[in-house]
Amino acid sequence: MRYMKGVVIEGKNKMAVSDHCPVPEPENIVPTGALIKPMIWSPCTSDAHLCATGAASLPYLVGKAVGHEMCGVIKAVGSDVHDFKVGDPVIVCAVMPVWRSLEAQDGQAKQRQDNMYAGIDYPDRGGSFVEEYYIRDADMNLAKIPEGVTMEQAVMVPDMMCTAFEGVQALNMKFGQSVAILGIGPVGLMAVRAAVLQGAGSIYAIGSRPICFDVAKQYGATKCIDYHNEDYIDQILADNHGPVDNVVLCGGTEKELSKGLQMLKNGGTLVNLSAYFGNSSIPIEPAVWGFGYGDKTIKGVGCGGGRVLLSRMANLIQTGRVEPEKLITHRFHGLDQIPAAMDLFLNHDRTLIKPVIYND
Repeated sequence: MRYMKGVVIEGKNKMAVSDHCPVPEPENIVPTGALIKPMIWSPCTSDAHLCATGAASLPYLVGKAVGHEMCGVIKAVGSDVHDFKVGDPVIVCAVMPVWRSLEAQDGQAKQRQDNMYAGIDYPDRGGSFVEEYYIRDADMNLAKIPEGVTMEQAVMVPDMMCTAFEGVQALNMKFGQSVAILGIGPVGLMAVRAAVLQGAGSIYAIGSRPICFDVAKQYGATKCIDYHNEDYIDQILADNHGPVDNVVLCGGTEKELSKGLQMLKNGGTLVNLSAYFGNSSIPIEPAVWGFGYGDKTIKGVGCGGGRVLLSRMANLIQTGRVEPEKLITHRFHGLDQIPAAMDLFLNHDRTLIKPVIYND
């Protein structure tokens, strides 16, 4: 075992660079594994939520490297890795499904994960905000970056695209149906684009920041609604001539679930893509749920993963159907700047959508 630099959570609202992040020696990685040198990182709102709470829901992460959005170049591969070689530029899976598992056999591979968020304190690795990232199933959880796709575009794949597209797909939306997307940060904006590609009719993008409204319109939102207006739900119901067919919840606090149900028709589906790490209860007003018998479906959907999904998302970029680089508002250079990029989230910077950090 050796140690390297990485960005860790030290406590509530506090991240720092540590020199004590573990990584195996190349000769000690598992036969199916690989070591990746990061070329670009991107912090996420879930990282920010963890930091803001001091990792209250996952206390073993305090002092461990965090991060899960990264692309890089392969530095070493195990003897049983067949489809990748040293020097390949790759998209690195955010969630690391365990493909040799009962969950995978049952069609739910992402429910068994080999990463730091899985509830296990792995002694030999943490998150991807490190100098070298160790993964244990290279052939299944990496994807080559296609020709013509930039690093900035590719780093939006592992979480932003994989989460948003997985969530919109879970709606089972019919062509021409309406959808309200509550919270248009980077995941919500990707959900807008995913809804367009899934054939949605009216798409309501609910947020407050002008910069996000601009991108939502470019991605195909038909109407942008400011949630600071007390009657914003009434505005949507009036414009749609009634409740919407589908809701995707991508931000806010635990209270937003009830608001999403309020604008959803009986028989509709709400997909939640938000992460709640504060251990608070989630209140639901009975009336907005049809008093329990409104046939409203609530799905909590997590980020998808694996090589096939990563490759499909990259193909959407390569063919020009998705332009994820529109999400990027801030650029930094060097691992030491990751805490500064994270501060943009913690300080609720209204010019922020998504930052990236180059490892140069």
